[in-house]
Amino acid sequence: MIRRAEMSDIPSIQMVARVAWEHTYREIMRPQTRSMFLDEFYNYEALVKALAIHPGGLWVAEAHDLVLGFIQVVPMLDGTGLEVARLYVLPKYQRQGLGKSLLDTVMAKHPNCQWWALVERDDAKAVQFYRQQGFHKQRDLTLNLFGEELAFVEYNLNLGS
Repeated sequence: MIRRAEMSDIPSIQMVARVAWEHTYREIMRPQTRSMFLDEFYNYEALVKALAIHPGGLWVAEAHDLVLGFIQVVPMLDGTGLEVARLYVLPKYQRQGLGKSLLDTVMAKHPNCQWWALVERDDAKAVQFYRQQGFHKQRDLTLNLFGEELAFVEYNLNLGS
């Protein structure tokens, strides 16, 4: 089941994030970078703020009262649409359609919208996922995360056309 996240989901979202980040980025970014990012952007206060973002917000995929994945959607700062800021599923449940279900659910809430996603270039599964969902590469960019230079790809999907 896909539903809007609640305050009581925060510990589960933090657990999914830590497990998924270790699985996804262990060969891509330094352990210190991963740890600092998780501490900064997945702390309790940051996730409370994420719950309140509109349009968009934080959604979870759950089964048997367990959170298996989540998605966060935020408005683009320039007003050009919505960005998939976070989309993670526990490794054991990946490739079973949960990520697609999360994405489809939030996209259905915002039809005729332009969608954006910023993906770490070496995260092959994420690159493939967004391409399969119809996203198109817009540009390559390099970002400095806590002192580590990482390559990203910006993707876009216009549902309004």
